[in-house]
Amino acid sequence: MKQAKSTASKAPRGAGLLGVPSSAGSSVLGSSSRGSSALGASHQEAQTPLQKAIDQYLIHLRVERGSSEHTIASYARDLRRYSAYMATLGVIDPERITTAQVRSFMRELAAPTVPLAGFEAGEKNNQNAQEAQEEAAESLALMIASESGRGAGNGPAGNGRAGQPEKAGEPEKETPTAEGAPSLPLPLGPNSIARTMAAVRGAHAFWVSALIVPTDPAAPVTPPKNVKRLPKAVSVEDIQRLLAVPDRETATGLRNRAILEFLYATGARVSEMLNADIDDVHFEGTLTDEDGNQITLPGYVRLFGKGNKERLVPIGSYAQKAIQDYLVRARPSLVAHGKGTAALFVNGRGGRLGRQGAWLILKEAAEAAGLSSDFSPHSMRHSFATHLLQGGADIRVVQELLGHASIATTQVYTKVTPEGLMEVYRMAHPRAHERG
Repeated sequence: MKQAKSTASKAPRGAGLLGVPSSAGSSVLGSSSRGSSALGASHQEAQTPLQKAIDQYLIHLRVERGSSEHTIASYARDLRRYSAYMATLGVIDPERITTAQVRSFMRELAAPTVPLAGFEAGEKNNQNAQEAQEEAAESLALMIASESGRGAGNGPAGNGRAGQPEKAGEPEKETPTAEGAPSLPLPLGPNSIARTMAAVRGAHAFWVSALIVPTDPAAPVTPPKNVKRLPKAVSVEDIQRLLAVPDRETATGLRNRAILEFLYATGARVSEMLNADIDDVHFEGTLTDEDGNQITLPGYVRLFGKGNKERLVPIGSYAQKAIQDYLVRARPSLVAHGKGTAALFVNGRGGRLGRQGAWLILKEAAEAAGLSSDFSPHSMRHSFATHLLQGGADIRVVQELLGHASIATTQVYTKVTPEGLMEVYRMAHPRAHERG
């Protein structure tokens, strides 16, 4: 059900020059409306050699590797921080970076000491300081273990995979300080550090392969291992409460209901849902073949995932009804406020709905349904996969529906919860409880 999208097809929707997301407020060669570039310094300021090298790596990710716009924006953010930190050490040329400095940057991620005034203070998440400190302690312990016995000198050229992107993670975190005082970023946890270092290691490996620098100082640096956690799925009953929240008598309520039904019916990533156009949705219908027989065509949606890979995902009757209600009764009034768009889901101004808008819709609905505060848009995707597997779906089918390149990524959903483990034990073990 998954196939590579034709090279002749259009660039990812919502993308700016060379596919850098316009939502990030930037372009590859131009300055953004917020005055910062997602791929380095603005052209209003002279770029350092390191910033130019970062630009080359990010263009490589977009043009040659076909990375998603979210991955590119995430890597750009990580490498901006890397460049800013190296600047505090007086290093503005990638050829001058040493292994000791790369390790120093990784330690800085776990226990920040340097205010980064040039970093975007507006990109925060809702993790509190206590959680950050606990993650930082775990990060430091993992790094101490991984660096035990390692030298601090500059290492040889590495064999890392040039430009191999890994999963994009959370935005940078910063601690609040007194008004007017520079703020320190919050400590990152092991998974966030691993993601940031993946961007750094990928950039250095690319610079070696592109003959920009002779050696790879990041190759000997081992990031902390990812902490594997069970996906945060919610029960079917919780999902039903969530889907019942939107008001079906208002345009925004109909849109929000369609969004929730779409996400749960397809398991789509939020970016895939936001990039969907009206003509990507095909409703159930019938046609007559040459012999006069009626053939029922199931409803499905066309999604474009990571690497611009296309896949077709079935869509159930509840979601089809919700989307049809939205398209007929709500979308026309919302689009009337804008200039017209092919986007499936639109905002109150008539343009394509953005990530922040989708996040707020999910968050408000989750609060109204009484779900936990850590419920996120991705929780819908986790719930989709978990409920399919609990219902007896084959893991290979779930892999295709989710658009996972590797079955190993899907296998995390096969892990049982402690409650589920105890229930199976009580039901299956002959001496789990006394039988009457």
